[in-house]
Amino acid sequence: MDAIFNVFHHAQYSHDGAVLGALLSPIPPTQDPTLLHRFHKDSNVFSIQSDITNYIKLPHSSVPKGEANAWIDIYVSYWKAIGEILRAETGNHRHDWAIKVYEAWKEVMNLVIRGYSGSAGFASWTLPVLYTAGKYLRVFAIKADEEQTAKVGNGAINMEVDGIGDDVTSGGFEKNERLEDAARVINRVFTLCISDRAPMEDSRKWGLYHTTNLLFKTYFKLNSISLSKNCLRALQASATDMPPMSQFPKAHIVTFKYYVGVIHFLDEEYHKKLSHK
Repeated sequence: MDAIFNVFHHAQYSHDGAVLGALLSPIPPTQDPTLLHRFHKDSNVFSIQSDITNYIKLPHSSVPKGEANAWIDIYVSYWKAIGEILRAETGNHRHDWAIKVYEAWKEVMNLVIRGYSGSAGFASWTLPVLYTAGKYLRVFAIKADEEQTAKVGNGAINMEVDGIGDDVTSGGFEKNERLEDAARVINRVFTLCISDRAPMEDSRKWGLYHTTNLLFKTYFKLNSISLSKNCLRALQASATDMPPMSQFPKAHIVTFKYYVGVIHFLDEEYHKKLSHK
């Protein structure tokens, strides 16, 4: 566990949100492909709580005292989720691996959301943690629904569901129970961001467009474009309480404008599509 928590404490000390977010990925880094295997092997269900506590609550840690317990809960649930992923990769419970992984990752996501809730929640520089958790919640939900539809799992995990094309519905009658569930969870993140009243320099509103894009991708996949319009109306209603769009990361805004353009195109509102620059 040293490899992960050394990076964790360095990211906390330097306020490096990108590194902290990448650390919660269910995919090991290319330069250390066995990282997650070692992380999971270094503990067990009986000692994981105390092990994580000892790693996070160091005497001279940069983790704010009010946040330590939240990070402990997140990493305990992350350890359990990694266990489900590793068991799937070895071929155990082949017929329901995706559902088990989804439920385990949903617990990670819920605890991350809890960490950002309230006035004493995680600082805005840690928002990439929220992005990582949300991204893979959607990925695992799609895999779980595919497994449910096929009634069989093949034991192979492909978590690279992250392009523009993966938001396209198949047009069939497959059930999307987990993806619909994931949409509700991600919508909680949207509400968390848009309703934040913290000073703008440390506001969770900085995660709003990224979260909106994730909702758009999810609603498009569910063929529920009308729900995307609810997001747009909420954003328009809160426009005076938000930073200018130009201050958000360009990647967030480019993706947002793409989806808004598609929504207007589908509504045959071509003048809005062309004017949305």
